[in-house]
Amino acid sequence: MFPLWGLGFAWLIFALTTNSEPAVGANATSRKDCNRKDCNGIQYDIREAVCCENKLHPGVSIFCCGKEPYNPGTATCCKIRHGHSTTAVTQGLSENVSKCCDLKAYNPVNEICCQSTIVAKPGPMAECCGKEAYDKDKQLCCGPTESKMILMRNSSHHQCCGHNQYDTESQCCCSNEESVEIQSKDSSCCFKDFGVSAAPLCGNTTFNIHTHLCCQSTVVTKSSPQHRCCDKGTYDMEKELCCGPINDKKILKRNSTDHQCCYHDQFNTKTECCCWKKESAEVQLKNSSCCSEESAVFEGQSKSKVDNQVCCDGCASVQKPWINQCYGDTPYGLAQRGVLCCNNILYENRDDGEECSETGIPYNPAKGTICCSQFHGSPGKHCCGTEIYHPDAEICCNGHRHSKSKNIHCCGIKAYNIKDPQMKCCAGTLYNLTLLDEHGQDAQCCGSLLQKQQDICCSSEDREVLYSAKTGFRCCGHLYFNTTLWSCCAERLRSIHEPGQDQRKMSNESRLQSVNNMNKTDLCKKMRIGTVESVSLHSIVFKSVLKIRGKKAKVKALPFPYILKTDDRCSSPKLIPGKTYFFNKVNVFTDSNHDTVLQSLHFIFSKCSP
Repeated sequence: MFPLWGLGFAWLIFALTTNSEPAVGANATSRKDCNRKDCNGIQYDIREAVCCENKLHPGVSIFCCGKEPYNPGTATCCKIRHGHSTTAVTQGLSENVSKCCDLKAYNPVNEICCQSTIVAKPGPMAECCGKEAYDKDKQLCCGPTESKMILMRNSSHHQCCGHNQYDTESQCCCSNEESVEIQSKDSSCCFKDFGVSAAPLCGNTTFNIHTHLCCQSTVVTKSSPQHRCCDKGTYDMEKELCCGPINDKKILKRNSTDHQCCYHDQFNTKTECCCWKKESAEVQLKNSSCCSEESAVFEGQSKSKVDNQVCCDGCASVQKPWINQCYGDTPYGLAQRGVLCCNNILYENRDDGEECSETGIPYNPAKGTICCSQFHGSPGKHCCGTEIYHPDAEICCNGHRHSKSKNIHCCGIKAYNIKDPQMKCCAGTLYNLTLLDEHGQDAQCCGSLLQKQQDICCSSEDREVLYSAKTGFRCCGHLYFNTTLWSCCAERLRSIHEPGQDQRKMSNESRLQSVNNMNKTDLCKKMRIGTVESVSLHSIVFKSVLKIRGKKAKVKALPFPYILKTDDRCSSPKLIPGKTYFFNKVNVFTDSNHDTVLQSLHFIFSKCSP
């Protein structure tokens, strides 16, 4: 039995290490709708399916990429927009670590996109030279934009001069209106105005400032004085707009002088506004709620200088004891009879005793129970999603009812027996191992995904990413790196050419282990849980440490500080001071299946009990 003082100690850790925030934005909307939406007339749970252009697709953790469903944990959705949007899905590469090269995804740690072509990086500091990639540390990309050439760099002080390279210590690159040439520093071309003058550099390339521009280390032709850089190209600032975030610019034909950029689109500043969303923006009319949102902040809600008045939309009204709120230009009170404001909607002529439900719908608790938007004529009941349920006989898993029995726990919206070795719960997704032979009976979780035998899971504090295993690649946190390009220390990638490195140590992997992947024998042995106080080269200091004996469901408080010795900091995961981790004498673990320490302890004791 779990001692009461142990429960209090665990509760203290739980209270100190858990942040609770109200749902906002999309999360709030999902909660109000109980995660249910409509797809072409069919009601569905967004955790069990997705609706892509009015077609329902069953599946867990899937999203829409145009008409096609995909799982961001195992695939990437790429979009391009040329008048209309075009989308495509690249399978086998998680969206958590990828970038798009037009409609094809790639891994930016080991690859680079050069003019819509994906090529392997020849070095950690690789850049594009036309459609090819070159190593800036060892090579030069020389010549005008239309005819680039890659040269092996003679030395660190060599730079481009046309299609050739010159020694900046003894030579200069002289330019005229038509070409450039290499000359000795003591030549008349190099010696001007009592000093040395050379053609300006754009990256490693010299260029003529009268006829060309340097745009992100790329030399481009300047067609007119009005032309300016837009990413690696140019645009006419009088006739065009350069729109979009850095490294993702688009050139648009300007509709009028009143038009300005709105992400990859443009809007008329006289009649429209640019409404910013979480990751992009959209054009809306000035009278829309989005456009008026910023200007409406605090408008209609300010109090007048007279203590007994409230000002709604600039119009002061006499302050009665029950008037203390504004709804538009109408003052109303929290104690006013027959008036109720739920979710910024004013309801009038309501019955006494009514209050707002969690979803913002008025109801009378004495007459029934409202579950999400569904009213039930049975007062005093408990809700599970849109339905009422009986906690003494049922278990509620994220809005779905299941019969309650011994050892039954929730995994997302489903319930399972945690003693059943054939069932595996991965961050809210339940798998039946008897139906998945390719994973093996000792299959491990990688976030919400089940890892196949030919895959590898790279994990950090906030991400677990699945990759197809490759020779010569290793994990650095959640990144999968090519050991010919990079080394890793404490989840930080470094160039293998970076000076002052211990190559033996730097070649080690560094990733955070998961409690969820421990077998029952190891899970039920003596473990510890504590909050990181400090990390050094050879040890980790923990505070508030509990020794856990899962098999006996017991905990014991250990003295502060608790010091865990480590042989090699580079192969240790990156730990964040103030966060709580499980650990034994060898590894440090996190728990991606549970939100709180109390839930983790309850799971371990339930799993390990006879």
